[in-house]
Amino acid sequence: MRIILPFLSLVLLLASCSSRSEQAALYNDRIIDRQIDIVLALNELDSTLNDLETDKIDDAYHILRGKIKEGIRTLDSIGDFKGDAVLLQASKTLFTGYDELAAGPYHELITLLQLPDSAYGADQQMQSFELEDQIGKGIESLHMAFEKQQRSFGERYNVVFE
Repeated sequence: MRIILPFLSLVLLLASCSSRSEQAALYNDRIIDRQIDIVLALNELDSTLNDLETDKIDDAYHILRGKIKEGIRTLDSIGDFKGDAVLLQASKTLFTGYDELAAGPYHELITLLQLPDSAYGADQQMQSFELEDQIGKGIESLHMAFEKQQRSFGERYNVVFE
């Protein structure tokens, strides 16, 4: 009996850790599902901008803004993970960053690209390149900051994210 009790305690401890790890992974997955929706909308907007599909740009832009707002609302409904708000806060920062890029540089870029050909010259082209660079660096920075917090979250709950 003396041997069984410590062994049983160890098994219960490992089971609770596994369960906690699984819950942490599922929590992360719910957040990532929203991020994927936003990234797909970003890709669609980028595609319409690259192809200069002016008839589709506004729709793609509004869809992106809607996906971002939906993602932020989803984060609010998910809440933190068992009192740990680190991943939730990192996600809010990420989604808010997407929103700021959409409202700022993306909006400016769209405005430039929708200018009539007669008003789009070398200065506007240079400004477009600068905005594209700002958007790319902004997204990269947001993703790096999020992934750092996500890894930290994973380490606390024994979850490895791919």
